Amino acid sequence: MAASTSTTAPVRIVALGGLGEIGLNLMAIECAGRAIVIDCGVMFPDEPALGLGTYIPEMAWLERSHLAVEAVVLTHAHEDHIGAIPHLLRRFNVPVYGTDITLAFTRRRLADAEFDDPVDLRTIAPRVAFEAGPFTVEPIRVTHSTPNSIALAVRTPAGIVVHSGDFKIDDAPVDGEMFDRERFAELGAQGVAVLLSDSTNVERPGRSGSESSLKPVLRELASRARGRFFLSAFSSHLHRIRQVVEVSREFGRRVVPLGRAMAESVRLGLETGQLPFAQAMFVEPGEAEFIDGNRLSYLTSGSQGESLSALAKLAADAHPRVRIEHGDVVVLSSRFIPGNERTINTLVNRLYRQGAEVVYDAVAPVHVSGHASQDELAEMIALTRPRHFIPIHGEYRHLSRHRALAIAAGIPEDNCFLLEDGDSLILSPGGEARRGPTVEAGRVMLDGADGGDPAVIGERRVLAREGTVTAVLVLSSKTGRIIAGPDLLSRGLVSGDGTSAHMRRAKEELTRRLSALGGPLLANDPRVKEEIVRAIRRYFSDELGKRPLVIPYVTEV
Repeated sequence: MAASTSTTAPVRIVALGGLGEIGLNLMAIECAGRAIVIDCGVMFPDEPALGLGTYIPEMAWLERSHLAVEAVVLTHAHEDHIGAIPHLLRRFNVPVYGTDITLAFTRRRLADAEFDDPVDLRTIAPRVAFEAGPFTVEPIRVTHSTPNSIALAVRTPAGIVVHSGDFKIDDAPVDGEMFDRERFAELGAQGVAVLLSDSTNVERPGRSGSESSLKPVLRELASRARGRFFLSAFSSHLHRIRQVVEVSREFGRRVVPLGRAMAESVRLGLETGQLPFAQAMFVEPGEAEFIDGNRLSYLTSGSQGESLSALAKLAADAHPRVRIEHGDVVVLSSRFIPGNERTINTLVNRLYRQGAEVVYDAVAPVHVSGHASQDELAEMIALTRPRHFIPIHGEYRHLSRHRALAIAAGIPEDNCFLLEDGDSLILSPGGEARRGPTVEAGRVMLDGADGGDPAVIGERRVLAREGTVTAVLVLSSKTGRIIAGPDLLSRGLVSGDGTSAHMRRAKEELTRRLSALGGPLLANDPRVKEEIVRAIRRYFSDELGKRPLVIPYVTEV
């Protein structure tokens, strides 16, 4: 701990994302006006049809509180933990700490965001502590679905805060790097003030399977592929990619990364040593055209049915270089994320129509989770023996069930806090904890087509559900009287040519309301447009239960 920080200063833990949803992870730990930020991720919208944007955490509180942000510390390389880093760094020019593979993916994320300013990226390693303001931060190795994932032990004036990151306890990891039980137990013996622990899989009993358990399954599937072997997974899942390459090498197959993200992940894996293979194992899609299909394995993105992914193009027979053929085996090696089921089922049906055999988690064990199930969560509590407990990384039901699990594990109920985004916890140097004030938190929708205006997604939602009405009104610049209109045009609500009974009655109501304003009407008078919107919305709300998006157009001649 930095000597300049008073040992009597309280410590505040502030949840700005990831508590109440899956994704959007952002946590701040603050003491005496100085803070560190743990993770900064994105979340994809529940309504993808409304746009291709993503949510990032609302960061207004960090800016308005005038905290001195000393560092951003990243636990691992998934987008829900690093995806919003460019937006944070545009506000705070601070060092970013992470393991080598996490920083490699962070560099790619910054490049994709066209972030050209210099960034201070600092590589960290498990059990090697570093100082950041009033805190001493020690990374601790955990196992997850990305290599070199870490938890954090943060030494503060109010005691040790352990942040689990995303984790499971894998006793047979692909890279041989074990979950560091010993270090967690040592911290537990020293005394952990607060444990913040991953809640994603709290509904699942038992233990999550080992990543290495997939290799025999992949070997069996590859052995029965008469043609090419395709595997689709998240491009950051280097452990799964490694197993596909190992199986392909056994069967004399070369590996073809399809899509920019997958090709870049393979490149990063080779550079960092996470994919310990000769470059000759991999071939470009163009080169693969001259190799027999039974000598090829393909790695693709798109296991969630993403419309622009390589797998979606293959299913639609629209890929410029590769076509699915009879005898090909396609493996979707991921869980179906809730909300994506219909899109993925459509994808699977199209792949079958192309002649492929399609294998996914519902029909074969081709995926294991990277998150701890109930027994592993209980083991983390037993290892660290925390005085206080906060469940993180999950929807409200996950947080609630994890809190109940912690109470059953022996932590006093009053010491287990269920926080959501915007909530905070204050730790006193004496070891007591209490809820702090709520801060501004939430999510901001970014959309590439509009430069990030968060209002656009709300307008799209109204258009999709309620429809729109355009009202045109022409006023005399001399008298202020209506000389044309109001004319109404509707889309997605009622017959839009103005002849329906509802449109006629809405026009009559609007005309009456405008007449009641009295005096000359001016095009630049905000009362006129406000009255147009109010009258039309009130009419359709009363008559049809709809509140359309109203676009008033008022001009003078």
